[in-house]
Amino acid sequence: MFPAIAKEPSDAPITIKGRVKSCGYIIKRLHVDTDCGADIMYEHCFRLLPGAVRAKLVAHNTALSGFSRESAWPIGIIQLELELVDDDNMELVRSTTVEFSVVRSYSKYNTLLGRTTLQKLAAIPSTIHGLIKFPTPLGIATIRSEKQDASVAAVEQAEQQPSEAEQIRSCMIIANPRHPEQKIKIDGGLSDETKFKLRNILASNTDFFAWKKGDMTGVPREISEHKLNANPSLMPVRQKKRGMAPKRSEWLEAEVDKLVKANILREVRYQTWVANPVLVKKPDGSWRMCVDFTDINKAYPKDWKVESLAGFRYKCFLDAYKGYHLIQMAADDEDKTAFHTS
Repeated sequence: MFPAIAKEPSDAPITIKGRVKSCGYIIKRLHVDTDCGADIMYEHCFRLLPGAVRAKLVAHNTALSGFSRESAWPIGIIQLELELVDDDNMELVRSTTVEFSVVRSYSKYNTLLGRTTLQKLAAIPSTIHGLIKFPTPLGIATIRSEKQDASVAAVEQAEQQPSEAEQIRSCMIIANPRHPEQKIKIDGGLSDETKFKLRNILASNTDFFAWKKGDMTGVPREISEHKLNANPSLMPVRQKKRGMAPKRSEWLEAEVDKLVKANILREVRYQTWVANPVLVKKPDGSWRMCVDFTDINKAYPKDWKVESLAGFRYKCFLDAYKGYHLIQMAADDEDKTAFHTS
């Protein structure tokens, strides 16, 4: 099973601070989360660590799974010696090695300390009292939750690093002059030379990408198509249709209509496998339409094309502004990709 990334609770969470023993760097707003099966460090916190510490990051090929069953691949993992000190007695200190999965995702916290670390510390958190206790060689240490609210933390983070909007602006480029409103975001951590070469490659190959849904004609079947290793003994799964909020339903209908007009989707009846659509919010606030293919994924082996990417340092997920190159499903397997809509 993949470790789960817990959703941030609505009630007051326990947030403490710790120190990286090797360099003395203080990490604030460590979210103590007993529901999280992994120790998470968000990228905005990772980038503030000293260069010698960041160099310890190693590649990682195990996905993290969230509550809505989406999977996210971490940037890598990093082992840090984390030191926690009692609020009132500096002699009550406990340190432990924490293996953080570095995740590129927005959060008002810097890290999540999950069950693994809490068990190693033999720590007992209490959200009612807003504190955490754990044993040390000299006695029981107590750390109270930070009284800092999210707005104060955001101001403090903004003082330490450029705002998220500034980072996005610095990495947004116009690759196609005919579509200036459709900008492409590239990683701000790339070197200037790499950014320059990437801009040139995109600008000289604009005709390779789909800039609107009607451009997505797909790869010809004689070149490539995707097949499922069908097991005839498995019974098809027809998911019951799930309800959706009115605004989300309206957006989904409009998106499906665009895909139908672009000949990417078509209406069908009497299918074997049927799934449900899922809307996932992007960092920029817009929606991404996905389909819940968990049942069919369990029934068929993993795609070796995707698995073969594991272990590589660089991967490209360029979609040229909300589009992608369509590799069509084999005609015999198309009925397994049906989903409910209104």
